[in-house]
Amino acid sequence: MKYLSLTYLFVIICSLSVLAQNKTQTIRGTIIDRVTRQPVVGASITVVGTTQGGISDVSGNFSIPNVSIGRRAVKCTSIGYETFSSEEFILNSVREVVLTIDLKESTGELQEVKITASQNTSRPVNDLAYVSARSFTTEETERIPASVNDPGRMAISYPGVKAGRDETENKIIVRGNSPFGILWRLEGIDIPNPNHFAQPGSGGGGITVFSAQLMSRSDFFTGGMPAEYGNALSGAFDIRFREGNQQKRQYRTKIGVLGLDFSTEGAIQKGRSSYLVNYRYSTLGLLSQMGIYLVGERVTNNFQDLSFNLAFHSKDGKKTTTIFGLGGLSKEHYMPVEDPEKRVLGKSDNWEDRIRPANMGAVGVTYNANLNAKSSLKLVIAAIGSSINRTADTLNRQNVPYRYETQKYEEARLATSAAYNYKFSSKTRLKAGAIINFVDFTFFKETAPRTNVSDINQFNVGRQTSVNGSGNTQTGQAYAQIVQNVAKGLTMNAGLHFMYLFLNKTSSLEPRFSIQYRSPNAHSVSFAYGLHSQFLPMSAYFYVRKDSVDGKVVTTKANANLQFPRSNHFILSYNYITPKLWKFSIEAYYQLLNRVPVEPKAGSTYWMLNYAESFPETPTVSQGKGKNKGIDMSIERFFSKKYYLLITGSIFDAKYQTFDGSIYNSAFNDRFSTALTFGREFTFKNGSVFQVGGRSIFNGGYRYTPIDEVESAKQKRYVALKGADYSAYAPNYFRIDGRVSYRSNRKNTASVFSLDMQNVTNHINYTSVQYNSVNNKLEPRKSGSGLVPILSYQLDF
Repeated sequence: MKYLSLTYLFVIICSLSVLAQNKTQTIRGTIIDRVTRQPVVGASITVVGTTQGGISDVSGNFSIPNVSIGRRAVKCTSIGYETFSSEEFILNSVREVVLTIDLKESTGELQEVKITASQNTSRPVNDLAYVSARSFTTEETERIPASVNDPGRMAISYPGVKAGRDETENKIIVRGNSPFGILWRLEGIDIPNPNHFAQPGSGGGGITVFSAQLMSRSDFFTGGMPAEYGNALSGAFDIRFREGNQQKRQYRTKIGVLGLDFSTEGAIQKGRSSYLVNYRYSTLGLLSQMGIYLVGERVTNNFQDLSFNLAFHSKDGKKTTTIFGLGGLSKEHYMPVEDPEKRVLGKSDNWEDRIRPANMGAVGVTYNANLNAKSSLKLVIAAIGSSINRTADTLNRQNVPYRYETQKYEEARLATSAAYNYKFSSKTRLKAGAIINFVDFTFFKETAPRTNVSDINQFNVGRQTSVNGSGNTQTGQAYAQIVQNVAKGLTMNAGLHFMYLFLNKTSSLEPRFSIQYRSPNAHSVSFAYGLHSQFLPMSAYFYVRKDSVDGKVVTTKANANLQFPRSNHFILSYNYITPKLWKFSIEAYYQLLNRVPVEPKAGSTYWMLNYAESFPETPTVSQGKGKNKGIDMSIERFFSKKYYLLITGSIFDAKYQTFDGSIYNSAFNDRFSTALTFGREFTFKNGSVFQVGGRSIFNGGYRYTPIDEVESAKQKRYVALKGADYSAYAPNYFRIDGRVSYRSNRKNTASVFSLDMQNVTNHINYTSVQYNSVNNKLEPRKSGSGLVPILSYQLDF
């Protein structure tokens, strides 16, 4: 009944639109050279499908007034540059669209190409990425069903990417790798996990801290990153913030079951500087009041975040300074069953009271300078902080608490980066840079091993400290890469990336190489090789162990000298774009992992990358290996003529090798993943637009290790069946998401009503297994959310 009421409400709201007649808006922006960042003067820009257009001035600026509202695209041409075609964007009656168009210099060798690379609207912003990369826009994070402006939730529509086990989280598994292997980068610096409800050592969480109002067109990588990207084993998000409007003040508010948003942007000095600010406060309690529990019936969640970007341009347009920032506060509270008599023996969550705050923030300054006609420089300095804490109490039948777990993971960084571009000619260019972090940290974890959850006295005497460390250190990265147009249609990119951790003096020198051939008829073939390493979570080096030496207890840091886990990526890619904007793509990849922490003990199956978060809490050595291989395929219709379509499929195999050479399936070897994503728009005579979309996900079930029933019965706890690690898997994962929205435009306002529905069919999926000590069985843990309707109203004014 509650879902029916939501549908009625949505229909009523949509019927309240006011007629729109011949409403127009302005498209403005700046055109620059992709390498030198110099303004491109005299470039011609036109609105696709119309005769309207403009010419860029001496500062590279352009303005096209009186453009009819709706979904629009632009094309830009200039002598000596490749043609640029934008993705379609939404132009409404209130907000101007401000574009930054970076043109790629032409080598003069592909004049006969019928479909240029610029017409691939999913092309990465970083044009040095030839394989396993694509860009995305905030409009894409909105229109893909159940993505709710979250890059992680959006990415599961892409080939080679699947969602983590828990539907309430945005962790992603890329090509059979742990979610730990994802890099997050903002404005040229690496940042800690930018998600609310983040977990230690994880790359995901509940929902992104990033505001959709600030994100510009950004990149997502699933492997084979160019030399400028380090500290990533599997993939990367490279997020960019947009500038506010320098001419007009604009406001946006959004109200929904996830939160309240308010953003404002406008000129600080008209034509020279701007501001853009967004604040969001969660309203997840509304879902609970509707009887919809994202995590569980006895779990409360709340969050808030703030993002901003201030931009200042010099008079000559050759220098830009920005001040950017984002911060997020979140907390989860897992509560026990209120009535002690209703608590079930053997189910620990019935007895536990757990609190999990997670906070992060970053404030930085960027300086972009066009040094001359051939070179540019970008400098960034930022202060970054993250704090993830955990406390857990268990209650007895008298509700007396006993603190059995305390965790603290706190880091503060001063991050600096520099990136230099130099263009030797239209065929050869250099990009080089460095990233240095100064890190202060405090880590602590203490637990009391349990023997029975029903009584606080059923714990082993005393607590065990497994992580303990504080201090400071530095990390350093440096890179250089050369791009060469070798021959007609043939481009090569070669470089090196270097990483160094001052804490234990470990380093990694990583070669990167890629080559691409683009034929005159829109086919392209690419190959890439790269060695990729990742810093372990700093807390991994502060695992402590107590040993008895000559009758004395000695505490040692057993993992202090661990090396970086590494992965060799080999990727072969083929793409074809038709004249009607269909893209066919297939990629084969092979990954060889080494230096993964494993326990140095015969028979041990511990391999760090089998975990979605955390870090080694046992003595380990960097001698583990792994092998991932697979094929990603996709058929995509870019958004045009009122619809889009994306069909993706992946088959893969992921194995790992332990200290004694034994080989097992990895925890994320789910065998296959598929997704079908589509959307269609219908425009009414009054100018309003109704949009409908869907997404179907069908993946292999998660892996788990069967139970040794005999040993488990003896020890009254789950004991894994030896030699059968991750040999069993749950039923296949299936989910359908849906979205409907209604856009309307008035003279002074524009609005969007939307309803996203995660798991439309309320299909029950299994997220994990849990041990029941009463019947000595592993029982499936079902997804707790089921159907999740996300209703929102957005107003521009």
